[in-house]
Amino acid sequence: QPAFDTFDSSNSLFAGYFFSLNEDQTLQEVPTGFDSTSYESNNCELPLLTPCSKAVMSQALRDTFSGFTKEQCRLGIPNNPWLWTEQQVCQWLSWATNEFSLANVNFHQFLMSGQDLCNLGKERFLELAPDYVGDILWEHLEQMIKDSQEKTQDQYVENSHLTSVPHWVNNNSLS
Repeated sequence: QPAFDTFDSSNSLFAGYFFSLNEDQTLQEVPTGFDSTSYESNNCELPLLTPCSKAVMSQALRDTFSGFTKEQCRLGIPNNPWLWTEQQVCQWLSWATNEFSLANVNFHQFLMSGQDLCNLGKERFLELAPDYVGDILWEHLEQMIKDSQEKTQDQYVENSHLTSVPHWVNNNSLS
């Protein structure tokens, strides 16, 4: 407020472009959004997820899960979860429980191959793991399956030029 009191608008570069404030006029307060926010824990509302926030969250999860890549290289675990052995499924579970401090994971319920694990589907998978723990594990497994499929498709596209007919060969030259 003191800066406005000492400001002489007649000598200003912007004189004539803006109206000066009279004593009667008051400054309008800009709403911050904090006025309507309740800080009570029982009235806490989370913001809606938007496509942008989902993308940000997905990228954050991808970054978090990237630590498993080092473990895969160290232990020789294939990138594609469908190809995992029972032992590799257990190694993944062990890494995830340590990495995310997950509790109450029953490893015996996950004694299966990667193919069986991937064939479970989300609903059945979540039945095998405790609440929230299962969501984290499923999200990571689903991300690895998706990444594996994308890499396979990319390799197919990259190698498709090897099987295509050169542009200079036409139908007449083949006969």
